[in-house]
Amino acid sequence: MSPRKPVNEADARARILKAAAEVFAEIGFAGARVDEIAQRAGINKAMLYYHVGDKEQLYKNVLVSTIDGTVARLLAATEKAATPGEKVQCILDMFAELGTTNPHLVPMMLREVASGGAALPDEMLLRMAQVFRVVADVLAEGAASGAFRPTDPLLTHVSLVGSMMFLIGSQPIRARLGKIAGVEAQHSLPDLARHVGNLFLNGLEAKK
Repeated sequence: MSPRKPVNEADARARILKAAAEVFAEIGFAGARVDEIAQRAGINKAMLYYHVGDKEQLYKNVLVSTIDGTVARLLAATEKAATPGEKVQCILDMFAELGTTNPHLVPMMLREVASGGAALPDEMLLRMAQVFRVVADVLAEGAASGAFRPTDPLLTHVSLVGSMMFLIGSQPIRARLGKIAGVEAQHSLPDLARHVGNLFLNGLEAKK
């Protein structure tokens, strides 16, 4: 009998987190079963616990690993932008990229919004605050330079993020609207990022 091929730890962890994100997005934290996640990942439950941990650890890792990368990319993108207006558009573009490359995150977050954050770990809240601070700092920079009029950072942040989350979350309903009522349902997140950027920048810019 040939020896069993060793499991690549990085590959196993990646497969586990991908499967976990799918299951959490589909049925939420409360309904998710570790057995189902392990089956989708093609790994036994004992190995799942070894590589990542229990269901709470799985959930935390899926959320935190995603948002950590987002914060790093947001900071890098806004540092390269030359003006506050360009930074706002960079933020919108990054949110669009996040929603496109991580399609399970928004359904998970919408479930948390509906439940009042019942399963949301504190680590995720701290990282969400980091994203908010990036937006708030750009708005403060724009106001200080005279490029933007003063505006409420939290309401602006919710408006920017909320529009992206709504477009993603409403996709099944918009698809039905397209069939039943002929309403266009194929707008992409990059389309929305450009649209919202145009609306916001015209509203944020200080009157000359």
